[in-house]
Amino acid sequence: MKEMIKRIFLVAFILLVLTAISGFFYMQKHPLDGKKATGKNLNFSSQLSK
Repeated sequence: MKEMIKRIFLVAFILLVLTAISGFFYMQKHPLDGKKATGKNLNFSSQLSK
């Protein structure tokens, strides 16, 4: 039982690390996508605050 729980946590941790690494490289390759998204979020939040 303990071995199975250890294995599940290890697999989940590896998937999180791989997701973070792939997201990092995606942002390096497409930096404009992130800027557009933050710009839209800022505009949307400023419209809400009015």
